[in-house]
Amino acid sequence: MERVRFDVLDGLRGVAAFAVLVMHVTPYNAILITPHAALAVDFFFGLSGFVIAAVYEERIKAGMSLKAFMWVRVVRLYPLIVLGAVIGAAGFVRLYDGGMLALLFVTGVLMIPTPYGALSEDQCMYALNAPSWSLLWELLVNLLYGAIAPLLNNRMLAVIVGVSAIALAATGLHFETLAVGPYWPEGWAGLPRVMFSFFAGVGVYRLRRAGLLDRLRAPVWAIIATLCGIMAMPRLGAWNGVYEVAAAILLFPLLVAAGANATVTRTVPLCRTLGALSYPVYILQGGIAPHIRGLAGHLHIQGLAATLLAILMSVIFTVFAWVAVKTFDEPVRKWLLHRTRLAHPAKAAG
Repeated sequence: MERVRFDVLDGLRGVAAFAVLVMHVTPYNAILITPHAALAVDFFFGLSGFVIAAVYEERIKAGMSLKAFMWVRVVRLYPLIVLGAVIGAAGFVRLYDGGMLALLFVTGVLMIPTPYGALSEDQCMYALNAPSWSLLWELLVNLLYGAIAPLLNNRMLAVIVGVSAIALAATGLHFETLAVGPYWPEGWAGLPRVMFSFFAGVGVYRLRRAGLLDRLRAPVWAIIATLCGIMAMPRLGAWNGVYEVAAAILLFPLLVAAGANATVTRTVPLCRTLGALSYPVYILQGGIAPHIRGLAGHLHIQGLAATLLAILMSVIFTVFAWVAVKTFDEPVRKWLLHRTRLAHPAKAAG
């Protein structure tokens, strides 16, 4: 069973998460430097499929139960989902009355999408913490993968990837973008996004394990520059959907493969730090990003100055995310895993 650290992939995940944050906090009268950062979600799904297959596929085939697999995933994801809902409730406390705020908080913690988000906030499925929408699909696709992994031969995997690629392309061309899924009227669009990218990631893992991707290598700087370039490309009007579909279906699997094959030495600590920050930077921003985005208006600045302010505030928020990881996320996950070992001592070694 392969069990290694993919340090370059960690670094790429951190870069993508920071791009999403910058996109969300940049005001509308500023220069947006990451117009396609919403594609980071597709990249995250692909990374997830690759890494989960690398770490758990052989374990599941060897007898790891679906319950045990999902518990590991819930422990990894849920503490920050809850913290994100708490931060969101504080951030939107003036937008909703007490009863509605309580409803949105409970449904957010339980990962139940609701249509009750404010129209002024685009009616997000998770009104207090919009990024939770992708975590719903992540948990659902994890559940599906855990259930079918023992039966998932290469032919079945190819069918899933092929059919979902067609569905993803149709979605992107219909909306002229893949930046869809967080909002209630279009929530279904998350399904083709997660199905293609996650199982394409699983496919990349299997091709790499078979030695078929050994020649797919590139300098680390080129891999990072390509990812940044994809997200920094200006919007392309009527061709925007074509561009984003091509990025998700063709470029991202190649980047995952190239990143998995790449190695670093001196920057290993940086890559691992970026990887550790990627999830909190992404999931904790929902209740804070609108306030940061509005800061430029209060200061009466726009254009490049507002963009620079957005980048500065993103850096400050990243520091906050690091504190949240060290003081909340890691201790809670450690406690939950410790409780699991106490309840199931025979499984502690696994």
